[in-house]
Amino acid sequence: MSYSKIYLRKLYDLILISFFFLILTVQIRSESKSDDNKSITIDTHTEIVSDFIWRGNSFAGEGQNRRNGASYQSFTYAPALQPTISILSPDKKMEWMLFGSFQLTNRSDKDSDKRLFQSSPGGVGPSYLGEESKYFDPYNQDPCVQSVHNQLISGTPTNTNCQSFLPNQGYGPKKEPNGNKRVDGMFFSMMYHFDPSVFGDFSVGIWFYNTFQKTPNSLLPPATQKQNGVVSGGPNNAFNANNPDAQTRLSWHEYFFQWKLPWLRIVKPTISYYTQYSTENGGLFAGKNYLSLSAQYTFFEGDFFRIQPHWNLGYAMSNNAIDNRNGIQDITSSIAFFFGDFFLKGAHILRPNPYLFDTNNYFGNPNGDPDKANWNRSSEDGKVVNPSRINGAYNTAILNAIDQISTGNSLNDTIIKTALRESYTLQKIPIHLFYVSFGYSKSF
Repeated sequence: MSYSKIYLRKLYDLILISFFFLILTVQIRSESKSDDNKSITIDTHTEIVSDFIWRGNSFAGEGQNRRNGASYQSFTYAPALQPTISILSPDKKMEWMLFGSFQLTNRSDKDSDKRLFQSSPGGVGPSYLGEESKYFDPYNQDPCVQSVHNQLISGTPTNTNCQSFLPNQGYGPKKEPNGNKRVDGMFFSMMYHFDPSVFGDFSVGIWFYNTFQKTPNSLLPPATQKQNGVVSGGPNNAFNANNPDAQTRLSWHEYFFQWKLPWLRIVKPTISYYTQYSTENGGLFAGKNYLSLSAQYTFFEGDFFRIQPHWNLGYAMSNNAIDNRNGIQDITSSIAFFFGDFFLKGAHILRPNPYLFDTNNYFGNPNGDPDKANWNRSSEDGKVVNPSRINGAYNTAILNAIDQISTGNSLNDTIIKTALRESYTLQKIPIHLFYVSFGYSKSF
């Protein structure tokens, strides 16, 4: 689909949505005139969370693990400030909400691939002096980096067309676009609440989430993205995950429907259905559906000290357009302790079906290199490549040593190399995630 058609489609959707909510707003205004004593309600909610986890996805923690070359853990400290403001119309039918998430630590970019000499971020280059070029530049893309490397070893450049090695002349470690600032984003939603009935309370709406500098490893190759000619992975990876020239803003849009069941109202059981229609990221998540059942209860409601447990069961109907896997995506349980307007909360997220996440479309290829996609060749074992076992001289030397194994039988060599590499690099996907938070809520 051309970008002009995509633009027209988005414009059409925007006009249709605006017209729909304009009609609802006119209805609200006409109804609110009958009661001058009614006023809008403003709810504010400010929270500091230890990790930005939503629907079983760790948006900050797992990216920070890749940035820092750390293994994936059940608890990762990647704190974020998350303010929310909700505005309800006088008759409580229209609701607008604005939510922001801003990471507080590790915001700057970092050299994550630990290559000694590169001409650009994500580019080829040796991880240690003496590394064979067939390992760090198998496609012979950057002869100048090879020349610099050889000059340091032998004292003589191997390519006279490349300048001699000089400090600060463009060759050296480069920072990849992996700072936590790239997780920052803003969420806006519009919702209409229908009149309550014996069948329960129904609401419909739409929400938009825009990241400001989305980490490019979640992007498919858009036509407007600048190619990286010396990328690790060769010509097939010209649109590299570590390419700083990638088109980095990413937005998600969903329609949703909520039904507060007319039974057991004391625990507020709610069924919600969300369908994603965003066309960005190559349409990878377009058509993804998420169905949830949630419930909560407040002990000592109205008192200074309150306890509020919350529970959510989320089911994904096609995790993305490529993998097309269905299953329970998350079972999220949390408990909040309120002290007046302040609260402390702890949450546990169970991901009972790791095969929904056991994919390069979720964790990305090792080091952003599609040549290494087969390192996570099984999508049924609940394992992914451990970021702490990929980069750096130590890891590279071990992996290159494994690749040099030769028994005289190519079939045996392949089996042995694969078994050794997987035993060294793979780790179990954490199926239990935890986060804690502290916050303040106030209504006006």
